[in-house]
Amino acid sequence: MVLTKRSAMAPDGAFCFGCNRGFGQGSPAVVFATDLVPDSDRAEVAGLYFHPGHLIRYAHRRNWTELANYIEAHGASNF
Repeated sequence: MVLTKRSAMAPDGAFCFGCNRGFGQGSPAVVFATDLVPDSDRAEVAGLYFHPGHLIRYAHRRNWTELANYIEAHGASNF
């Protein structure tokens, strides 16, 4: 799997875990699935909403080095 993303509509009151800002009505959100984080954190990642390009911020904050390295190698703006 490595890292997959899909577009989603953020529910009312949701916020981006990369920048801690809310989503405006109709703002695009992305959600991810990955095996580049510890098994115990995979469900966490799958349940979070991000603005496009903000996953890298959360990966650094959580010290998910393998995920951060992958994102940096493939362009942070893509995730």
